[in-house]
Amino acid sequence: MTKILIAKNSGFCFGVKRAIKMAEEAALIHKNINTWGPIIHNPQMVSALKEKGVEEINSMPEVTDKAIVIRSHGIPLTEKNELQNKGIPVIDATCPYVSKAFDYAKLADIEKYTIFILGNPEHPEIIALKSYIKNEYHIVNKDFSRFENSRFGKCAIICQTTQNEQNLERLVVFLINRCNELRVFNTICNATNIRQDATVELAKIADLMVVIGGKNSSNTKMLATLCSNYTKTYHIETADEIEDSWFKNHNTIGLTAGASTPDWIILDVYNKINKIVGNSDIIIKSVHDIPGYKEEINER
Repeated sequence: MTKILIAKNSGFCFGVKRAIKMAEEAALIHKNINTWGPIIHNPQMVSALKEKGVEEINSMPEVTDKAIVIRSHGIPLTEKNELQNKGIPVIDATCPYVSKAFDYAKLADIEKYTIFILGNPEHPEIIALKSYIKNEYHIVNKDFSRFENSRFGKCAIICQTTQNEQNLERLVVFLINRCNELRVFNTICNATNIRQDATVELAKIADLMVVIGGKNSSNTKMLATLCSNYTKTYHIETADEIEDSWFKNHNTIGLTAGASTPDWIILDVYNKINKIVGNSDIIIKSVHDIPGYKEEINER
């Protein structure tokens, strides 16, 4: 019989649960509301919220008198101030761990550090974070070669919360002999580390991994990248993308899901794969019933 296992820590993290709850509660109080950008990086969840009166907007001309929910990734400081000055209700659903990274950026900037931001320059979290910095900063991801011959005085590192710890370690090693002082703010969220570790653990024993989550989700894409280092990997958003042929001649199928992937999508994927491989006609109704799942308790 084919085994289908899920990485023990999969699906919604604390920050995502909090943001969705805040949006849903705001919609009950204010009726129709807007979110500034997608509240999380999962198109299906954004669509589900839209049905509850939560509409996404992306620019100031779209702002009306409706309440605004700031997305979990945060927004640039200038935009946040402008919204608050409009006199409309503003509900800040920025993940507290993301907000902490913003605080560190502001602190390092005040103390005149050259700041290295480890992350994707096009990610909304990084776009928001850099707005807290007035002095010198550099956004880097995996390639640090442009600084090969550089020398710095005081340097500080701040990470996108969904970054990989190995990338942080590489940056620390690269900078340590190129500056007089190096201060590291490890702002990688513990939920990210937990999911990545659990995913790698499963990928090492699986014949095939299915990574579930938004194609626009950085943490989900990172899970897919990590899995692909160990086994055949497919990154999907919904069960509709699954092909029967993927699972031929595989004994152990692994599932994992990004921090913004709702339980109902994970269940749809599990039940469809279970049916394809002929295990059972029983429909699983809770992620807790998927073999291997363990809900995390402590997230930094």
